[in-house]
Amino acid sequence: MLGWPGDLFSAAGETFDATLTIDDDARVPGSVALLRPGSTHQAVVQVGPDQRDTAVRKLCVKIPDAYGSGRDQDFLMASSGDGAPLHHAVLPTDSVASLYSSLWLYLAGWQPVLFGVLASTTGRDLRFGIGDELSFAISPPIGQFRRIAALTLTGPHDGAVRFAARNSGGSIWPLPPVSFY
Repeated sequence: MLGWPGDLFSAAGETFDATLTIDDDARVPGSVALLRPGSTHQAVVQVGPDQRDTAVRKLCVKIPDAYGSGRDQDFLMASSGDGAPLHHAVLPTDSVASLYSSLWLYLAGWQPVLFGVLASTTGRDLRFGIGDELSFAISPPIGQFRRIAALTLTGPHDGAVRFAARNSGGSIWPLPPVSFY
């Protein structure tokens, strides 16, 4: 089950340093400074589990010190489908899923949204690697994901990283049950 000790988000995974670059023409909630068009942020991305069989997958994104020293922004996402209700459902997939969704709603400014990551190439024998560019996306509660940024994996990340959906701020608020992950 998601959100409990030993769950998907606490499982080991491959971890990368990354860059999140918000598209110059991104349509984003105006009061969310982190998503300001043209801005760039250093990030850490963790994917997993690394198994060849079909399984539920995770993709977690951390923007370290997004709101000051020690005040990170974390997004915890799981393999899912696009469009309501599928972007609220955890779906097993091959090693690289086409979509990872936050599953539950956040408020970005005053807009309810889901956050997601779209992979351009998927499959059982694929793995994420340095240089891969993923699409960071948002979706309304009823609708489909649309790209707002490039998430580029730049190198391996050394050291342990802990992700928690409650790590949030700057006009991005996780709503229950997200805030419990």
